[in-house]
Amino acid sequence: MIYTAENPGEWHQWKQKTANKNLPLNEAKRKYLKEQLLFEDQYTNFALTQQAIQQQRAQTGGTSLNGIKSAAFDASPVFQTNTGNTQTLKVIFAKPVLVTGSPLVEVANNQFGGGSAATFNYTYSAGSSTNELTFQHIHPTAAVTSQGFSANIVAIGSNLAPIGTIVQPTNAINDIYELTDTDYTTSGDGNGLSLQVEIDGNQITSVICTTNGNDFIPGEVISFANGSLGGTSVGGSITVATSALRADTVSFAAGSTVTLNSGTITTGDGSFNTQYNDIARRQGTPALGFTSTSTKRGVPAG
Repeated sequence: MIYTAENPGEWHQWKQKTANKNLPLNEAKRKYLKEQLLFEDQYTNFALTQQAIQQQRAQTGGTSLNGIKSAAFDASPVFQTNTGNTQTLKVIFAKPVLVTGSPLVEVANNQFGGGSAATFNYTYSAGSSTNELTFQHIHPTAAVTSQGFSANIVAIGSNLAPIGTIVQPTNAINDIYELTDTDYTTSGDGNGLSLQVEIDGNQITSVICTTNGNDFIPGEVISFANGSLGGTSVGGSITVATSALRADTVSFAAGSTVTLNSGTITTGDGSFNTQYNDIARRQGTPALGFTSTSTKRGVPAG
């Protein structure tokens, strides 16, 4: 810190200076007290700044005066994939911040459930003047074939029989049948699923997925073609249970950061606070990078 107000020192020494020795006593006292107060105020501000620096070093390893301590997805509400809903996450700073504009956080999507978006944004929505900022993502209602974040994959190896509702065929012949999507129809957009269907006692007892199926929703009905379960078989169907569907999961990629997006983030709580004001003056924008292991999995509802 550069001192702009010098320590006036002891009164008797100060009074002997060329600029002061001929001043009337009352004027000299006023001038001396003013210089003394300016210096003491400056020193107090310096001491508060040093205290803030030491506290911040304890919190962030000394890398910055203010920065992000944590970031995490809110557990509630659940992230429904087939109905519109608003998702939020929280970013916690070491000290309060003031926000203008629409900063954002980009999250990664593993696309495990068939979503088309590898990344998407959460946009700042609340928290200015506190150390906890809320960012939100509005997930739209969209057809299962065009969802950025989804849960529409029926995974290879799944057995649909124990968890789905079965309508038994008539005249089915005991055997194991390898079916492709030309051997059945669906009540929705589901496609690409190959099945191994076991008939025992002329009843469907097992329906194993031998490939991944795409664009399925909970309760979608797979109806078997006549003759697909034996030369004289008629009908038969099974529903896709919610638990059979694989979902996308969002996470924070390595090197995640809050992007200003033409907005601003500065240290402060909106009040006159010498410590926060000095941090803002020294640092400008707080450190906005962070690391987080928080994740959130989609729910194939709706």
